[in-house]
Amino acid sequence: MSALTLANAPKEVAEMLVGWMGPFHEGREWLQRDEAQRSIGIAMQTMMLAAQGMGYQSCPMIGFDIEAVAKLINLPDDHVMGPMVAIGKGTKEAWPKPGQLTLDQVTVNNGF
Repeated sequence: MSALTLANAPKEVAEMLVGWMGPFHEGREWLQRDEAQRSIGIAMQTMMLAAQGMGYQSCPMIGFDIEAVAKLINLPDDHVMGPMVAIGKGTKEAWPKPGQLTLDQVTVNNGF
């Protein structure tokens, strides 16, 4: 966890997080990658909601050449590429979204 990330945290909180987060993730590359992808998803949703609030449309994007984009933007070796978000003014109506599940199909109450 970088000092920049903790810049506004109280000293005790910053020390506790650094002491806990390092060992928790150390040697568990799969967990580090999962955390990065979760953070990317949260950031994407926040950007998309902010764009909507500003009158823009957005679309998450996958299916691009990850290695080529990483090289193009000089992505450091210790970073991972995730989905991208296109934000702008729409020129036509969005395509219908097929395969949407109902709320009952995606929620579980009080256990499985």
